[in-house]
Amino acid sequence: MQDKMQELKPEMDEIQSKYKDKKDKESQMNMQQEMMQLYQKHNFNPLASFAGCLPMLIQMPILIAFYYAIHRTPEIAAHQFLWFDLGETDMLLTILAVVIYFVQFKVSQIGLDPQQKKQMAIIGMMSPIMIGIISLNAPAALPLYWAVGGLFIIGQTLITKKIYLAHKIRTAEAS
Repeated sequence: MQDKMQELKPEMDEIQSKYKDKKDKESQMNMQQEMMQLYQKHNFNPLASFAGCLPMLIQMPILIAFYYAIHRTPEIAAHQFLWFDLGETDMLLTILAVVIYFVQFKVSQIGLDPQQKKQMAIIGMMSPIMIGIISLNAPAALPLYWAVGGLFIIGQTLITKKIYLAHKIRTAEAS
């Protein structure tokens, strides 16, 4: 996806600069049509980037159910794991979950060009901040879930980027 965007960027910039000063509806429609033709020419779907939100949408009902299960099940709420009670708020675990998701955000930026990193900066920081805010008022089992899940995401991202980089190097050597 990123490679495709880098490949299209010069042509996209050219189209956007062509219509930069034209704000009427007809010019805007023409610009959109040219962009669509460019996407079709390169067999690119700009909406495919939103597929990254799908796991979060699937995960939300599970998180809500998990939250209520902790509160309504005395066996879970009163249970201890390592140093904390699963049913009580734990500041150390909250900090751990925030740090892990911050690291996960930084790992996801490996290999991106500086402009893409800049564009993703605010959105990427929202995840650790939201996890921190929610975890401050949630039972410790929820930040534990996020911390463990974040560690798996970091590992998955590192493995995927390593495989992708190795594939890219082999392709470059072959050409």
